[in-house]
Amino acid sequence: MKFKKHSIILILILALSFFLRIYKIDNLSLFGDEIDVGYQAFSLMKTGKDYKGNLLPTYIESLSESRAPLLLYLSIPGVKLFGLNELGVRITPIIFGILSIFVFYKLILLLSKSPKLALISAFILSFNPWHFHYSRSAFEVTLLLFLTLLGTYLFYRFIKENKNKFLYFSIFSFALTFYTYNTANIFVPLLVIFLLLTNIKTLKKNFNPKNLSIAFLLSLVLVLPLLIQIFTGSAANRFKLISIFNNQDTINTIVEKRTSFSALENQKIERLFHNKLIAFKYEFFRNYLESFSPNFLFTTGDTSNIRHSVPGFGLLFISFIPFLIIGLLSLDLKKEINKIMLFALFIAPISAALTIQGGHHPTRLFFLIFPLSYFIALGAFKLLSSPKLISKLIVFAFTIALLSEAVLYSHEYFVHYPKDSFEYWNYGYKELFSNLPQNTNNYFISNRNYNSLLPFIFYQNYHQNTALEDKGQEKIIFNLNAFNLEDNDIYFINDWGNQDVLEEVQNIAQSKDTFLLFQGKDIPGDLDLSKEPLEGFKTISTIYYPNNTIFAQSVQKL
Repeated sequence: MKFKKHSIILILILALSFFLRIYKIDNLSLFGDEIDVGYQAFSLMKTGKDYKGNLLPTYIESLSESRAPLLLYLSIPGVKLFGLNELGVRITPIIFGILSIFVFYKLILLLSKSPKLALISAFILSFNPWHFHYSRSAFEVTLLLFLTLLGTYLFYRFIKENKNKFLYFSIFSFALTFYTYNTANIFVPLLVIFLLLTNIKTLKKNFNPKNLSIAFLLSLVLVLPLLIQIFTGSAANRFKLISIFNNQDTINTIVEKRTSFSALENQKIERLFHNKLIAFKYEFFRNYLESFSPNFLFTTGDTSNIRHSVPGFGLLFISFIPFLIIGLLSLDLKKEINKIMLFALFIAPISAALTIQGGHHPTRLFFLIFPLSYFIALGAFKLLSSPKLISKLIVFAFTIALLSEAVLYSHEYFVHYPKDSFEYWNYGYKELFSNLPQNTNNYFISNRNYNSLLPFIFYQNYHQNTALEDKGQEKIIFNLNAFNLEDNDIYFINDWGNQDVLEEVQNIAQSKDTFLLFQGKDIPGDLDLSKEPLEGFKTISTIYYPNNTIFAQSVQKL
């Protein structure tokens, strides 16, 4: 009877979680990386190649950077079923977000033998802002969290039941993490080493050379293609871009300290105090400690990029703080579940700490979410299990506070946040590119506001037969720096020259030519071409931002 009750509660948690994540899924526009995910999935579905022409790549080439491929491959069904739109792109992270909650519940239940603690843990993970926010958008880390939790759960199933299938599936799951997001490259190996060392007695007891050989070969076959990329290819180049070891600001500070007037008399000695080893070590530990900042976690979130969190709220609710403190203070390190969660908590920021500004980057710090959720749940569990009246009153008071905080957050997220953060979510491209006139001779699309190429082909469901390029196609067209798609009637203008853009439009326009122009970049001031049309043109559309300023306009030569 109790098992049935717990199952019903879990189903309710998962069902409500799914509803909250799919509700108004289009309230935020798709930002650039999401459009890239969707169009790469579209290209892979159509041709088996990424849109740069690479066949079944182990690391995918995009216009601006290279990226791990797994989310893009797994997004194919969503794009196939729902198309190139918000639901088609975001349904995959929603599903894996829900699955991560379920696997988290199973992992806690397996190790703690407490359905109550497992249910509370699932609830905390499900309804905290960090997980909610990220599983509503096409961020790779939601998939990464699922695979990591699944690999851990399956490993413990192998330890407890000694069934080879669990070991092999665990290896497969862990191997796939390396194809999701680069923080896996450090966190997952450390986690696996911890799992092996803390279960060494059981592993020795059940040692089987055949199993070991199969496990090793399986790991090597799965990970080898990506290891090549990590150490020599696109993945290595990506890390160089964001690594603290290539932080030019840090290097400039070292040079300034060594060459300042106060250091001129002792420049040789200054090298001992101001060098890369000391500077990078300081930056690493500063990032690492910043990751645990209560201000960052509970009140502000990522203030440098509001796409990562809702302004005015932290990544976790403030009401979680007392539960977190009690959970940490009541740790019994003899219990396996507490040891692995504490270890995960300490190693989670390492990957982020090695990157520039990684100490307050919620995406790179996403691994923190599951140990923190567990310790919050453990604190709530301890209070609920206590017979003392004061414990019950504390739980009741902070539950009320949590509900009120959740209501405030929901209002902010669904009402204010879409309007206040519209520029971070590339608002306006869908409205501009979705409904263009078909009776057009040539399209001339300005590229001065943002790279318009991907949004255009995405919202137009445009598929070309050759590899998509941008920089390599630049040439002089109509005396303009531009490039065109294979049809030769769609032109992207990088530079209109020194002339007035609207004058240039009038000079080159032929009958039925359509121009897509951006306010402030191509169209001066607040000029509304629907009210003051260009001579000989009709205005097709005027796209407004939520604050009623003009984003872009399209016009067509009569």
